[in-house]
Amino acid sequence: MAKLSKGAVGILVAKSEGTVPFAEPAFCRNLCITGEQQGLEVYVFSPVSVNLESGLVAGYFYEDGRWGRKWFLPPDIIYDRYFSRDRRQLNQKQQTLSLLKKSHPFIYLTRSLSGKWSVYRTLSRYPHFIPYLPETVKYQDPAGLSEWLNSHRKEAFLKPQMGTQGRRTLHVKMLGAGDEIQITGRAGNNNLINRRSPSLKLGLEWIDKFIGRRPFLIQPYLELSNTEGEPFDIRVLMQKNETGRWENTGMAARVGRKESVTSNLHGGGTAHKAIPYLISEYGSHTGRKIATLIQELAAKIPEALEAHCGRLAELGIDFGVDRNGKVWILEVNSKPGRTSFVKIGDLRSARKSIQNPMGYARYLLHSKS
Repeated sequence: MAKLSKGAVGILVAKSEGTVPFAEPAFCRNLCITGEQQGLEVYVFSPVSVNLESGLVAGYFYEDGRWGRKWFLPPDIIYDRYFSRDRRQLNQKQQTLSLLKKSHPFIYLTRSLSGKWSVYRTLSRYPHFIPYLPETVKYQDPAGLSEWLNSHRKEAFLKPQMGTQGRRTLHVKMLGAGDEIQITGRAGNNNLINRRSPSLKLGLEWIDKFIGRRPFLIQPYLELSNTEGEPFDIRVLMQKNETGRWENTGMAARVGRKESVTSNLHGGGTAHKAIPYLISEYGSHTGRKIATLIQELAAKIPEALEAHCGRLAELGIDFGVDRNGKVWILEVNSKPGRTSFVKIGDLRSARKSIQNPMGYARYLLHSKS
């Protein structure tokens, strides 16, 4: 029999192979433990484990140091940690959730942002963000990219509108006065790309084939590297807490490998405490000034996005800093990771990053009742 619960939180995940058949098992385990401490029933489930006839959900629960599985009543709140690029799986997810909602209305803890272009357009409406947003246009065709290169110092940075973890990003550079073109970046499997085309035409054709039908964006190539030539950014995790208010959970510097164009940890990067890192790169006065500006921008971005996208619960906001100390807003992610806090030994932020989603879920349940 399913256990009756007035506060069930379902962590929605994609099914995968393994002893524990879903991604982020350590994170899910900590959510289950934290949720129980806050008086919530927390379980992990995937769309394929929902029985629409009975209305029950086959979910995984964590108890006495191990995972178990049983039937649960449908969740009152869904925390979406579903990662998949498979269109069929995504369609199945949406269909299942739509049918589930008809029989048991639930609260979505947070919704996904509708892509980098939408985020850019939204933030561009606010004058105080404009100085920190890199010029951005949609990729249309090789001719448009050629025009961009000729008007932007022969360089461009391309990224997919819906991409994550630095995958499929490209740095394109025309070499010298000739027709050669250098292309570096990351493939869809996160492998490094480093190729040189003997002509602009051939290079642009390769890029167009690489992009395919995926919507891509073009931005200026910004020198966002440290003194060693390694790319880095500052990740700030903004979350709603148990009172329903936004707070800065923590921030970390992420440093990529020298041959990479991005600093994502999935690409082999390292993490460092943000303020000491900025001070080491820019000196005490400038480093602290940069950190303060980043914190101020991060505090304003969530409410600006909520005003146009609807209620959100957490955002990972990435900032770049060039060699002149200029700050840039690079990315906003509605399904952020939090491994960098453990890597830098910031256990307080790591703990808060797990407590906040459960605290906010509890707040929503109490508000509803």
